Amino acid sequence: MPETERLKTLINWLDLDASFIYATSINEETVISFNNVSQRDARKLEAYHLRKKEGLGQAALNYISPLTAILDKDGFIILVNSAWRAVAMAYPKLEKAKLACEGVNYLTVCDNAGKSSEEAGKVAKCIREVILDNKKEFNIQYPCHSNIKKNWFDVYISAFKHQNDICFIVTHTPITEAVYNLYNK
Repeated sequence: MPETERLKTLINWLDLDASFIYATSINEETVISFNNVSQRDARKLEAYHLRKKEGLGQAALNYISPLTAILDKDGFIILVNSAWRAVAMAYPKLEKAKLACEGVNYLTVCDNAGKSSEEAGKVAKCIREVILDNKKEFNIQYPCHSNIKKNWFDVYISAFKHQNDICFIVTHTPITEAVYNLYNK
């Protein structure tokens, strides 16, 4: 793993959106300041622990290799992993990830893509079915070709409960090589 300064240089050099990187470092001064906890410091400590949990959650999500997004019950993207973001940044139709990352309604993205791609409409339909029956899971394979390359993906949609909210995980696993090998034996 590159050192922080080299990573920053690489991010700037490649003109990447690094907003998904959470800084959750702690130093000695932070620890010392939380030893004598006043009410104001208790709020700082609570905020620190929240940032630490958010950072841990993001790091865990980034560790997952398939392209993964977490949606709310209305189809809005709550969080994506770094693999999802990297693909969204590289895909011109997604306008450097503006149309496929946090805050965007993924169902709308699929519906709009569905006007020229039957498969995107099927994916949106599957997500809606899982949202309607939040115990249901769904899996479908679909082509998603670019101007340069033919790609196939396996999408898996499932629901989970977090506190009082139902959330939905959408994972797209690239299967292009498996499809290629199947048809070119």
